[in-house]
Amino acid sequence: MDIKNGLSGLVTAAAFSVCLFAFPGISGAETLWDEQPAVVEFSVPVERVEKASISEDGLLWIVLDDQGRTELHEMTRANLGQPVQIVMAGQVVLHFTVITELESGRLRVQNPHQGLIEALEAFL
Repeated sequence: MDIKNGLSGLVTAAAFSVCLFAFPGISGAETLWDEQPAVVEFSVPVERVEKASISEDGLLWIVLDDQGRTELHEMTRANLGQPVQIVMAGQVVLHFTVITELESGRLRVQNPHQGLIEALEAFL
């Protein structure tokens, strides 16, 4: 009886494996791993900065003006659940997945690039 069950299990496993090779989309796993999600790029001109500061722990805090705040809010509302990167002064300053609408217009940048700091020097 054990041999019969073992042989039955082996035949089932072999048949399932053949189905996976013959019909690669059957499991759906390929779809999850093969496709890279599109990243929404949001460019913020330096002119949209109201003020900026560097904290004692080296974080760069950027506060956007009213128009920048509105544009950031609209972009996050339109892209809930999507990966986003925010570009400023030619540098990707933030990369995240939108989980909620951002209304404050405050951006926190860890390890800011020197080029970004130089571009924001007038606001620091």
